[in-house]
Amino acid sequence: MEQYVKWPPMTEKQKEWMLEQLFNETGPYYHLHTKPLEQGLIFQDDEERKVAINFIGIIAKEIHIDILAFALMSNHFHFIFRGEKVDCLEFFHRLKKRLSYFLARKGRPGVLDAVEPKTPAITTLTQFRNEIAYVIRNPYVVLFDVNPLAYPWCSGFLYFNPYLPHLESKPVSALTYREKRNITRSTDADLDPTIRVRDGMIAQECFVNYKLVEQLFPNARKFTWWVFKNVEAQVGTAKNLDEHPNLSDDELYIVTTRLCENEFGRKNTKEMTELEQKKLAVMLKNDWYASNAQAARLSGLNPKIVDELFPLAAKNKKR
Repeated sequence: MEQYVKWPPMTEKQKEWMLEQLFNETGPYYHLHTKPLEQGLIFQDDEERKVAINFIGIIAKEIHIDILAFALMSNHFHFIFRGEKVDCLEFFHRLKKRLSYFLARKGRPGVLDAVEPKTPAITTLTQFRNEIAYVIRNPYVVLFDVNPLAYPWCSGFLYFNPYLPHLESKPVSALTYREKRNITRSTDADLDPTIRVRDGMIAQECFVNYKLVEQLFPNARKFTWWVFKNVEAQVGTAKNLDEHPNLSDDELYIVTTRLCENEFGRKNTKEMTELEQKKLAVMLKNDWYASNAQAARLSGLNPKIVDELFPLAAKNKKR
């Protein structure tokens, strides 16, 4: 894994130009993702997720591909790779094969049969940052009690983390044969000698090139902004991936404030007419995927009025 040096002093514009050059010179980049299962789960417990993490670490070493970010969701996957598309697909083919065998032995055959990856290319630095942030943020969007920078089944905790070098792990050479087999889940206990293990799981810093990701963001503050505040990019990326964006009230409040000023010339919804509030509610629903309850809270309309505007959503809500 490459070691990157700090940039010399330069203006923001100069640094951004340098980062653009770095992005263009170090690709290609791909976002491999799968459609969420319509029924059932891929991972039912943390043991299965831990096995998946170990398989990911093993396969990344086998293929010599750079994983830059990933998230294991209960019913789908996200990976951002640097490498050739054929290698990205080979990585997922091997992961699917190993996981399928493991799950079948647990009495869950065929779980991954319908899971097929899409691998759109990432062609600009802005898109790269948007999609890195989207992957890291994915667990937080779906699970309400999750810190995306601490979720163990996602690479989010690696980036700009000053405590990372102090996390204890041990080399493969310090593992017993039984411990190695527990990681590989096979009779073959051979592991890449560069792998380190923490709590029975391959340490993510062994197989995620988080240093390159850090290098392609201006600084830690901008990285945090991309993950938590760049709401428009989150929604746009979700649409591009055919996924459903899910914004919190706080995030939609930021959107609402901008819409009030830019679309209606108002400081807030209290200054708006009911017709304007209805138009705002429609924008929040259609463009920003707000729920009926969110659209009512943020537009200032009575919930009954919003339910009348969107009766199908109101009907589904009552089920």
